Amino acid sequence: MLDKRSAAKVYSLMNRTSRYHRRHHQPASPTRKLAVEILRDVLHRGLPLQQSLETAEAYRKLESRDRRFVRRVITLSLRHHGQVQAILSTYISRPPKGRDRLAMVILGMAVAQLVWGKAEAHATVDQAVRLMRDYRMDHLSGMVNAVLRRIAGDAADLATTTDPAENVPAWLMEAIRSDWPDQCQNIISSLMATPALDIRPQKDPAKWAEILNGAELKHGSVRLGDGHVPELEGYDEGHWWVQDAAASLPAILLGDIRGKTVVDLCAAPGGKTAQLCAAGANVIAVDASAERIERLEENMARLGFSPQIIHADGLNWIPDKPVDAVLIDAPCSATGTLRRRPDIWTHEKAPDFEHLARIQHGLLERAASYLNTGGICIYATCSILKREGEDIAAKPPAGFKPLRIENNETPGFERVITDHHHMLRLHPHALRLDSSANIPQGNDGFFIARFINSPERV
Repeated sequence: MLDKRSAAKVYSLMNRTSRYHRRHHQPASPTRKLAVEILRDVLHRGLPLQQSLETAEAYRKLESRDRRFVRRVITLSLRHHGQVQAILSTYISRPPKGRDRLAMVILGMAVAQLVWGKAEAHATVDQAVRLMRDYRMDHLSGMVNAVLRRIAGDAADLATTTDPAENVPAWLMEAIRSDWPDQCQNIISSLMATPALDIRPQKDPAKWAEILNGAELKHGSVRLGDGHVPELEGYDEGHWWVQDAAASLPAILLGDIRGKTVVDLCAAPGGKTAQLCAAGANVIAVDASAERIERLEENMARLGFSPQIIHADGLNWIPDKPVDAVLIDAPCSATGTLRRRPDIWTHEKAPDFEHLARIQHGLLERAASYLNTGGICIYATCSILKREGEDIAAKPPAGFKPLRIENNETPGFERVITDHHHMLRLHPHALRLDSSANIPQGNDGFFIARFINSPERV
């Protein structure tokens, strides 16, 4: 039997042990756990990031500050996915697999925070260990703790020595090097950047730039540094909508469309439809996705616009009578939007470019059948690849003639100079702002071609 002194020591030790276990078995923060769930959707189940965010009820219920944190952690992890895997391969000889493969998601998220997010090391490591226990991978928590502590010590060097090209899937790197050998590094760096928030006011962009502390762009958009969109002034009232600066150019290049009938093919979620309505056109918005049509209708209701909205495949739909203009925002690889869609960095398999090309050519052919003589067609894709831009536009339908795009029609953007003056190629670093402004540079990579339906059409 223990004497009082020994019993007191044992009791004290038991208390310390109990406190230790209570402290170290606390669950991870809900925001980090949610980030892991969404990353698992993207990395293990192949869901698009935006779809995973939109369907995550827990994400929608978060306060705006927590929502920004979750999104920042996720995008950082996806944007640096290749670099993270390269780093982990040097610290872990046998990565967990099977039921334990989620450990690599947790590790990857923590590495991205430590190396590029400049997160506080102790808290990041502690949360990663808690996540391991939350997901019943206690047997790996010691390894995770040791690996992350080593990486935290090396973080400053890793941030500068790990090659950003590691993030680029092989199929995409090959395509960029083939299409833009002299611009390859600039394109990758620009696509890796954090995107700005661009809005398009219905009117008076200077006023909204002042109200929202943004920068008025030369072509009528306003660039903001950041912000939770629904909480920004003017959103609920429909004074503006979100639209990347480059994505607003296709509608602008239709010229004066007041009173004209314009078909917007592949219209959802409605940025270009809103532009056309604001410019005074009679708009027919066509989209094949019922889910996207619902978003389009919601956006138009908020903005107070009333286009004719049609749920149909643009390859099969025909208008009741010829129209004055057609805007095609064709389905594509979306490689120009990698700043905002970092999940594409993790796609090891290339898109089905042949299938996409058939749709792109098909939509151009269909547009030719819609137009009045003298009608204008804009073909656009948010792709940085020639096979979805220049190569498609080089084979227009019979009767389509090139319509030159002048430099003064795209103020503020540096276009790629080619022999085809009806084609506009914008790299993701085409838009440059005053360097003194504390606002992100760049834009979505875009391709635009403009045609006129010639009277000589056969």
